Amino acid sequence: MKPKSFLLGLSALSVTTAAQADVTVDITGATAFRAATLASIKAKYVASGAAFKFAHDQATSGGTTYTGATRAIFIGTFPGVSGTTTIRCCFTGSVEGVRALVPVTDPTPPTYYQNSLLDATTAVVGGAELANQGTTGAAVNPSEIAFSDVSKASTPYSSYNLQPPSPVCGVVVFTMLTNEGSSITNVTSQQWRALLSGGFQPLSLFTGNAADTSYVFATGRNDGSGTRTTYMAESGYGITSLVKQYLVVDSTSTAIEALQLVPQGGTNDSDPLTSGIQLPPGSDIKAYVDGGQTVAQSASNASTVWGQDQPGNGGYNSGSTLRTDMGKTGTSGVTVFDELGEDSFGETVRADLVTFLSLNDAVTARNNGAVICAFNGVKLNDIATSGTTMSAADKAKVTEGSYTAWGFQQMYCRNDAYTGDTKTVYDGIKAFIPANLGAAGISKDDMHVGRSVDGGTVAP
Repeated sequence: MKPKSFLLGLSALSVTTAAQADVTVDITGATAFRAATLASIKAKYVASGAAFKFAHDQATSGGTTYTGATRAIFIGTFPGVSGTTTIRCCFTGSVEGVRALVPVTDPTPPTYYQNSLLDATTAVVGGAELANQGTTGAAVNPSEIAFSDVSKASTPYSSYNLQPPSPVCGVVVFTMLTNEGSSITNVTSQQWRALLSGGFQPLSLFTGNAADTSYVFATGRNDGSGTRTTYMAESGYGITSLVKQYLVVDSTSTAIEALQLVPQGGTNDSDPLTSGIQLPPGSDIKAYVDGGQTVAQSASNASTVWGQDQPGNGGYNSGSTLRTDMGKTGTSGVTVFDELGEDSFGETVRADLVTFLSLNDAVTARNNGAVICAFNGVKLNDIATSGTTMSAADKAKVTEGSYTAWGFQQMYCRNDAYTGDTKTVYDGIKAFIPANLGAAGISKDDMHVGRSVDGGTVAP
């Protein structure tokens, strides 16, 4: 629990600070459950019947996109907590979330950032959404609460105590995905392992047609992500095994123009698309312009959690960015660069991308043209076509065990924070999660199968 002596806009909420203590709770972790988390937080504030405010980084008003926010803040009355409760959210990945709950002293600080963005004066009963507020703040560790697609046993922080003893709050479902224009319809664990180890494979590996000689490239998240941990475990590749993943480094709004094997450190000094241009060494973000398009490499794409910062082993630090790139075509000729910025093929190629995403992100990507694939021959058909939530038939594939691309979603609380007002906030949000799952997943009570470890055998 973080006491707070002053909150912007407090007078508009008519809270008497002399009689009541204010509380701040930070929440971080999995992007897969952020929609359910944010919707549950808002529902709790609505349930109080009092005025509250919230803001987020989606830069729109009207309350329609806040559930996709990476950073958000809520200020108002939380049921069961006296005074004003501020909840700050920053979703950076499951493993990063667990790291933000424990007293680690890694060389690289957690990519969880404090939100200090609310600058409003008028509250509206039911909640005034205040977008376009900016989301800057100092790095913070530890947090109070974190969501994780995987158990802490699948992270480097398994020896630390977290609460509660039974943190499962639902089941998060994933799917294999390929980009717009691809002919791939099914991805097996074997094919995915081949992609991860080699970086790319011929299209014929996926279609069985020897004439398909173009290339398929692996793309995905960095190792701070629970999605990454899940696909490494689920495919049998191994959570800490090195991979070779590519990022889109140049594109239009609809077409991929260049890919690059993720550089060591997430960025390099040479410009892969404009020869002879050098950028300052050590830049956190390398940005350049090619053909009018702004392109960026970022140190946040590096592999940092397991101490395996190797070329190719990094990945997207955000599921939102990855899902956007999956909605673009690679059919018109793509330049492919190695980690040093050298042209790998000496000519442009057709490039299909394959990745593994949570259903929330996959549905967004599908709406932009991406193709949801079957996994090991089993497909969530309604989600793949037009659905935004799982149909009864799709849900049964998960709950009965024929579809195995899923994991238990954990809602962890920092060991020393699981008490008092913070516990009230934790319990209140967790209770509302099942009603707000949408395409994110399934209630744990609906499952007729289970697994003892991430990626383990699925059985009744």
